[in-house]
Amino acid sequence: VIPLQTPFLLYVDPASACNFRCHFCPTGHRDLINESGYVRGIMSFDLFNKIIRDLGEFDQPIKVLRMNKIGEPLLNKNLAKMIACAKKSGAVEFIDLATNGSLFSQERLGQLIEAGLDRLNISVEGMNREQYLEHAEVDIDFDKFVESVKWLYANKRNCEVTIKIPGNYITEDQKKEF
Repeated sequence: VIPLQTPFLLYVDPASACNFRCHFCPTGHRDLINESGYVRGIMSFDLFNKIIRDLGEFDQPIKVLRMNKIGEPLLNKNLAKMIACAKKSGAVEFIDLATNGSLFSQERLGQLIEAGLDRLNISVEGMNREQYLEHAEVDIDFDKFVESVKWLYANKRNCEVTIKIPGNYITEDQKKEF
């Protein structure tokens, strides 16, 4: 199998910034990020389109395009357009991304599904507003988040949905509830 004629997996970060400050993530440590010189930002659609065109030069499509690395991909307003572009290109077989889900709305989720997203991985940082404040240092409307996830499950079509939460963030009773 080695050497590969076409890469198996490509990470593309539509947004290298994040709206959370999770303790476990380097993006959440603003001082570390600032000291490192790491530039946070949003990828332009033109750059993404160039990446997809460049992938078309391989003999075979790549297996997986993972549309996140260190940032929150939903910060990029062009995310659904990017997914649709990659899907239509024929250069990518499978597209997934991980998100904290805080920017979910029925409209945004519908756009991602319609664009052809294959898998949506949701990282949950608590089972209530207080735990989000503690672990991600962000105040979210937890009930709205839960309603969005319910809507997603009811309308996901062929999009696989996975949800994870760090086990040390929640109590034993919350693990059963989760």
